[in-house]
Amino acid sequence: MTGEIARLVAQDEARRVAFGVAHVTQHVREDSALLERLAEAIEHRHDTLAHTAGLNEEVFDSLVLLAAGSWQPEMLRAGWGKVQILIADMGQGCVRRLRKIGFDGQKAQPLSALHTRNFM
Repeated sequence: MTGEIARLVAQDEARRVAFGVAHVTQHVREDSALLERLAEAIEHRHDTLAHTAGLNEEVFDSLVLLAAGSWQPEMLRAGWGKVQILIADMGQGCVRRLRKIGFDGQKAQPLSALHTRNFM
Protein backbone atom coordinates (compact mmCIF):
# COMPACT_ATOMS: atom_id res chain seq x y z
CA MET A 1 0.00 0.00 0.00
CA THR A 2 2.74 2.51 0.93
CA GLY A 3 4.65 1.68 -2.24
CA GLU A 4 1.58 2.31 -4.37
CA ILE A 5 0.94 5.65 -2.65
CA ALA A 6 4.59 6.66 -3.18
CA ARG A 7 4.36 5.67 -6.86
CA LEU A 8 1.21 7.74 -7.37
CA VAL A 9 2.71 10.73 -5.55
CA ALA A 10 5.84 10.53 -7.71
CA GLN A 11 3.70 10.29 -10.84
CA ASP A 12 1.67 13.34 -9.81
CA GLU A 13 4.80 15.31 -8.94
CA ALA A 14 6.40 14.48 -12.29
CA ARG A 15 3.26 15.62 -14.09
CA ARG A 16 3.17 18.87 -12.10
CA VAL A 17 6.85 19.61 -12.73
CA ALA A 18 6.55 18.81 -16.46
CA PHE A 19 3.59 21.17 -16.77
CA GLY A 20 5.45 23.95 -14.92
CA VAL A 21 8.58 23.55 -17.05
CA ALA A 22 6.55 23.56 -20.28
CA HIS A 23 4.56 26.59 -19.15
CA VAL A 24 7.64 28.61 -18.17
CA THR A 25 9.54 27.51 -21.30
CA GLN A 26 6.72 28.86 -23.49
CA HIS A 27 6.78 32.20 -21.67
CA VAL A 28 10.58 32.42 -21.99
CA ARG A 29 10.25 31.85 -25.74
CA GLU A 30 7.90 34.82 -25.87
CA ASP A 31 9.97 37.03 -23.55
CA SER A 32 13.65 36.15 -23.11
CA ALA A 33 14.00 38.86 -20.43
CA LEU A 34 11.92 36.56 -18.24
CA LEU A 35 15.03 34.43 -17.58
CA GLU A 36 16.74 37.27 -15.72
CA ARG A 37 13.60 37.95 -13.68
CA LEU A 38 13.34 34.24 -12.83
CA ALA A 39 16.98 34.14 -11.76
CA GLU A 40 16.45 37.21 -9.59
CA ALA A 41 13.36 35.61 -8.03
CA ILE A 42 15.27 32.40 -7.26
CA GLU A 43 18.14 34.38 -5.72
CA HIS A 44 15.76 36.61 -3.75
CA ARG A 45 13.90 33.58 -2.39
CA HIS A 46 17.18 32.00 -1.35
CA ASP A 47 18.40 35.21 0.31
CA THR A 48 15.10 35.61 2.16
CA LEU A 49 15.21 32.00 3.35
CA ALA A 50 19.00 31.81 3.83
CA HIS A 51 18.55 30.73 7.44
CA THR A 52 16.78 27.63 6.09
CA ALA A 53 19.29 26.85 3.30
CA GLY A 54 20.55 23.31 2.99
CA LEU A 55 18.89 20.07 3.95
CA ASN A 56 17.33 19.97 7.41
CA GLU A 57 19.16 17.46 9.64
CA GLU A 58 15.95 15.74 10.71
CA VAL A 59 14.84 15.34 7.09
CA PHE A 60 18.29 14.04 6.13
CA ASP A 61 18.34 11.54 9.00
CA SER A 62 14.83 10.37 8.13
CA LEU A 63 15.79 9.88 4.49
CA VAL A 64 18.85 7.88 5.51
CA LEU A 65 16.78 5.63 7.77
CA LEU A 66 14.10 5.12 5.11
CA ALA A 67 16.74 4.31 2.49
CA ALA A 68 18.52 1.98 4.92
CA GLY A 69 15.40 0.11 5.97
CA SER A 70 17.16 -0.85 9.19
CA TRP A 71 19.05 0.52 12.20
CA GLN A 72 21.99 -1.79 11.45
CA PRO A 73 25.19 0.27 10.97
CA GLU A 74 26.05 -1.28 7.59
CA MET A 75 22.50 -0.64 6.35
CA LEU A 76 22.63 2.95 7.62
CA ARG A 77 25.89 3.47 5.70
CA ALA A 78 24.20 2.15 2.58
CA GLY A 79 21.19 4.41 3.26
CA TRP A 80 23.53 7.40 3.61
CA GLY A 81 25.04 6.56 0.21
CA LYS A 82 21.60 6.31 -1.37
CA VAL A 83 20.67 9.73 0.01
CA GLN A 84 23.87 11.20 -1.44
CA ILE A 85 22.87 9.77 -4.82
CA LEU A 86 19.35 11.21 -4.39
CA ILE A 87 20.75 14.67 -3.65
CA ALA A 88 23.07 14.51 -6.68
CA ASP A 89 20.26 13.24 -8.92
CA MET A 90 17.93 16.00 -7.74
CA GLY A 91 20.61 18.61 -8.42
CA GLN A 92 21.24 17.25 -11.90
CA GLY A 93 17.50 17.14 -12.59
CA CYS A 94 17.13 20.74 -11.48
CA VAL A 95 20.00 21.82 -13.76
CA ARG A 96 18.41 19.89 -16.63
CA ARG A 97 15.06 21.61 -16.10
CA LEU A 98 16.67 25.06 -15.79
CA ARG A 99 18.55 24.45 -19.04
CA LYS A 100 15.36 23.28 -20.74
CA ILE A 101 13.69 26.52 -19.69
CA GLY A 102 16.54 28.45 -21.31
CA PHE A 103 19.30 29.05 -18.77
CA ASP A 104 22.81 28.25 -19.92
CA GLY A 105 24.91 25.77 -17.92
CA GLN A 106 26.90 28.52 -16.23
CA LYS A 107 23.74 30.05 -14.76
CA ALA A 108 21.75 26.84 -14.20
CA GLN A 109 24.31 25.21 -11.90
CA PRO A 110 24.49 27.98 -9.26
CA LEU A 111 20.72 28.52 -9.38
CA SER A 112 20.19 24.81 -8.80
CA ALA A 113 22.36 25.00 -5.69
CA LEU A 114 19.97 27.46 -4.01
CA HIS A 115 17.81 24.80 -2.32
CA THR A 116 15.89 25.45 0.86
CA ARG A 117 15.86 22.98 3.73
CA ASN A 118 13.04 20.96 2.18
CA PHE A 119 14.65 20.49 -1.28
CA MET A 120 12.53 23.27 -2.83
